[in-house]
Amino acid sequence: MNGKGKVILAGWVLLAPVAAVLGLLVLFVAAVANGATGHEKEEAAAPAVGGVPQTVAGIDPVMLSAYSRAATQVTALRPHCKGMRWSVIAGIGKIESNHAAGRTVAANGNITPHILGVRLNGSGIGGNRTSFTDTDRGRLDGDTAYDRAVGPMQFLPSTWNGPTGQDGNHDRVKDPHNAFDAALGTAVYLCGTGTTNLSKAAQLRKAIYRYNHSNTYVNDVTEHITEYDALPVGPDAGGVATGKPGAVINAARSAIGTPYVWGGGSISGPTKGGYDCSGLMLYAFHTGAGISLPRTSQQMRHTGRHVERSDMQPGDLIVINNDGNWGHVGLYTGTHTMIHAPRPGKNVETTSLSGYWEKYDWDVRRVI
Repeated sequence: MNGKGKVILAGWVLLAPVAAVLGLLVLFVAAVANGATGHEKEEAAAPAVGGVPQTVAGIDPVMLSAYSRAATQVTALRPHCKGMRWSVIAGIGKIESNHAAGRTVAANGNITPHILGVRLNGSGIGGNRTSFTDTDRGRLDGDTAYDRAVGPMQFLPSTWNGPTGQDGNHDRVKDPHNAFDAALGTAVYLCGTGTTNLSKAAQLRKAIYRYNHSNTYVNDVTEHITEYDALPVGPDAGGVATGKPGAVINAARSAIGTPYVWGGGSISGPTKGGYDCSGLMLYAFHTGAGISLPRTSQQMRHTGRHVERSDMQPGDLIVINNDGNWGHVGLYTGTHTMIHAPRPGKNVETTSLSGYWEKYDWDVRRVI
């Protein structure tokens, strides 16, 4: 760090759907950092800017529109920045607030109630060991003693009130609690002020590392970017499930953000405070379709009938052999995504089936 123009940002959200990311303190530096180490390759990180899915499971349509618009708008603000796309901004939004999950996102982008991080008083709560005294008289975070991270992208007031703050919806107000403004501010910050090509994996990782000096954070964000980049685009990218399959998917979606708990979940809902992968399926299928599934993923592999990957339909079970014992199961939702309870330390989420998951053997079961 060369000490020029430090910009500080905290990435904390007191929001149940993102319990797994509480405690992240995002420290920004405006100068180009040395970047994350390891896992960097200079080949293209993603397709060219352009296609945006009509819908993405787990992302509010207004949030998706905000990500897409920001990726387009930033080219005028940062003309030396290439490769920005909706998925890059969405990858940050996924980690920082799970795309404002649990909040109401109005058509103009205003998010209510506001998303506020913990009080940055150095108390140690959520990993906060550095004190950040108030910089804006509480105007953005309601705290006149200490700063808090604000909005879906979790900016500190001092960061937002600098060159990062943007008016993405052209209402002449720069509001970090607005989806369009926050998304554009994120795009501007990731681009930086120099020449950047975010279609290159190494440069993308360095940009994310500036957002939060944590290699774990960089890995998590880039994993989501890869998933979003793999989603199909266009009018034929996938439809909305109806009937019993739709009801099962909606039941599973209602659990998004619930913690993974080994052995957790029943036909009535979470147990021990959460779900494991098969417990989530028990709940979704019983609630949505009145179907009682066996308890484990290995047993679920022998229910219903087998269908090929190419014939998958929303509402199908996907039993995955990622551990040599067919130990994982998820629910196919269409558009090459599934809802699942991933592993300890994570929450129920939607995820792309491209990349990590597609390399394993699947047994797709149709039980509806």
